[in-house]
Amino acid sequence: MKTKITALFIFFCSIFTFAQTENTLKSIPEFSFVKMQSEGIFSSKDIKKGKQTLIVLYSPTCIHCQLALNHYSNNYEEHLKNTQIILVSEYEAKDAIPFLKEHAPNFVNNKNVELLYDSNYEFGPTFQPTSIPTFYLFDKDQNLVTIKKGSVEANQIFKYLK
Repeated sequence: MKTKITALFIFFCSIFTFAQTENTLKSIPEFSFVKMQSEGIFSSKDIKKGKQTLIVLYSPTCIHCQLALNHYSNNYEEHLKNTQIILVSEYEAKDAIPFLKEHAPNFVNNKNVELLYDSNYEFGPTFQPTSIPTFYLFDKDQNLVTIKKGSVEANQIFKYLK
């Protein structure tokens, strides 16, 4: 009897945990983060209209981020040049920019890419990521197209790009 009760408890806890972590994002939420390559703030109001937007949460200490961003950088011209890319990290520019220069050089000093610092740790509650890296692709009307996690799923984004 104890085993059945324990099993039921674990089952309901796992369902409750899944419900809490299921992402309910439908469109680009309001946000504002610090620009890394210039002064000021970049907010959701600054997103270019009429373009697909890829928002990426990454960390310079993450091997999966290194692999995925390197792959994206290498495929920038073929797949991403018509997409606005927003890279967000909880690390300051002094840590993030050297990482990007080494692993994703096509994203540094690129007019289609914004490098942003989440100084107040607002990305998590706003976008509800469950891992790093996480890739959010939005269509030209700012509606969510897909969310991909990790370096393996990241490759799947290319099939959604127009």
